[in-house]
Amino acid sequence: MKKNYNLVIALFVVFFVVLSSIVSAQSTTDTVFIPGSSSLIISDIINADTSVTAHRVYVLDRGAIYYIDRAFELTHSCEFTARGSAARPPVIAAGIRGDGTSEEWFFKLVEPGTSVYLNNIYILSMRPDNKTLGWSRAIHIGANNVSLKMRNVVLDAFTEAGIRIDGADFVKLDVQDCHFRNFIHSTSYFGGQPFLSNGNDHPDTTIFINNTFFACNSYLFSVRGLGPKSEFSHNSVVYSAVNPFLTRQADNLFVKNNLFYATHAWGGDPEQVIGGWFLNYPDTVSSGIMQYRKHFTNYHGYGEITGPEVYYTDLGLIFDPSQRVAEVHQNGCFWPSKLVDFYTAWNDTVTIYDSVEVILGPKQYLRRVLSFPRWINDLGYECIDSLTNPSQWDYSSHVNFDPAAVTDDPQFSDAGVVGHIDSLVAYVKRIASRKLDNPWHYELNFPPVWPIPENLAFTNSALLHAGTDGYALGDLNWFPDQKAQWIINDVKMESAEIPDGFELSNAYPNPFNPETNVKFSIPQTSNVKLIVYNLLGQEVKTLLNKEMQPGSFSASWNGLDNSGNQVSSGIYFLTLESQSFKATTKMMLMK
Repeated sequence: MKKNYNLVIALFVVFFVVLSSIVSAQSTTDTVFIPGSSSLIISDIINADTSVTAHRVYVLDRGAIYYIDRAFELTHSCEFTARGSAARPPVIAAGIRGDGTSEEWFFKLVEPGTSVYLNNIYILSMRPDNKTLGWSRAIHIGANNVSLKMRNVVLDAFTEAGIRIDGADFVKLDVQDCHFRNFIHSTSYFGGQPFLSNGNDHPDTTIFINNTFFACNSYLFSVRGLGPKSEFSHNSVVYSAVNPFLTRQADNLFVKNNLFYATHAWGGDPEQVIGGWFLNYPDTVSSGIMQYRKHFTNYHGYGEITGPEVYYTDLGLIFDPSQRVAEVHQNGCFWPSKLVDFYTAWNDTVTIYDSVEVILGPKQYLRRVLSFPRWINDLGYECIDSLTNPSQWDYSSHVNFDPAAVTDDPQFSDAGVVGHIDSLVAYVKRIASRKLDNPWHYELNFPPVWPIPENLAFTNSALLHAGTDGYALGDLNWFPDQKAQWIINDVKMESAEIPDGFELSNAYPNPFNPETNVKFSIPQTSNVKLIVYNLLGQEVKTLLNKEMQPGSFSASWNGLDNSGNQVSSGIYFLTLESQSFKATTKMMLMK
């Protein structure tokens, strides 16, 4: 008995020493390797890591599948990334609990001020028994001042939302080079939303650049509160059922160089278009991909029309409609002939009537004809055209809202991609018939196929250089050579004429928000550096570091550092340096 007692004491001492070393490691170690062999306990590992004093990096094995048992409640700043030589990134998927249930939310960002970086991972809302989850959410943001950065992340088969801001203000969201696919709910055509925010949530910055959205039901860009900058550029949106945008009240909106193909495929019938379900009231002609609203005291005899939904001042936000900015350039839209033909056939034969709440007068019984969507409806155009041009914005036009740059077929080279229109048309028919019973996934597998099955490279020569920057419309990751050139092109050539000497202009506008520009000249072939520094002399952003030919150039800086994070308000210095020249100009970022 005494020997057993001594053994227990010895084991307890060993356990205490080990536990103490683990706790100590948690508070001092920056990197935690979670091998594929620990794939069943990843939830325990992440959620037990509560004694963090430094930015934690969780490293997962490429090729492995990690089964989430309960959501990662991230109360500390951290990064998830991959290691190893396997081609497929690590997959985080839903595990099956002992009672047969599964976790439906994966990442919870619930601590104010935390910064989370997701890099090179595959997040799959699917169980190993090939069942998708009921109302799943990949990333929940429920705290103020959270920063989320995503690079090379695939989100697949989520039935509610990929990223959901829910009761949080001043969120910094930077999503680039990511792929959202199969965001579909089988019985709700509004289920399956790559990015959704609440109407009372006010972001800090919302940036989506070079992403692909393929076969997604609804909202993929949601800016419903007041924020200093919201940008949606060089994204490919291929196949979507209903409203892709929630930008009606975005006060600083920049949308350019995107490709929309069979987007908002269900334009709506009288219940939605006239009844206002799509919030295009009082435009009774059609719904639009882009949504934009403002306040009208009396709109064409319909009375008062509400503007942006929020005018909060309790958070230090003041909304002034005269300061609103909308810059929308060179966005290509195309609707395939099979979708157009379906609309024609449906409207020629439909005999269903619905009781519809019309804007003026009593309810009416109207035939359930479909209204084809437009890029932006008449109400949206009137809102855009009525904005003023504040002098502090250095734009030749306060609003440059092109309906669409090119309407030609992009001519995708992947036959499977082109053929998926049949599944979308069948889904739109089920919406119109009110008989939703199954989703319209594209190549949904467990484990997921790698590389991603769809290829969205296209061959239409007009679209290949239709962007404002001369590059292809849509996600440049489908065009690797263009993407490699685009990466260094914060700098643009103004003139190839050889200047008399080196020169660096002052930044303009200055102070600036969200972007400032400088011009510089190079009289001879030189290795040139163009670098932003802070007041401490620390490097913030390298805009240029390469051999340059003679000429005159312009460069822009959008306030992001080398890691893609938004810097704080303050004074910064931009230095131009070559072997024989150095000059500096001062800039002030004001939010």
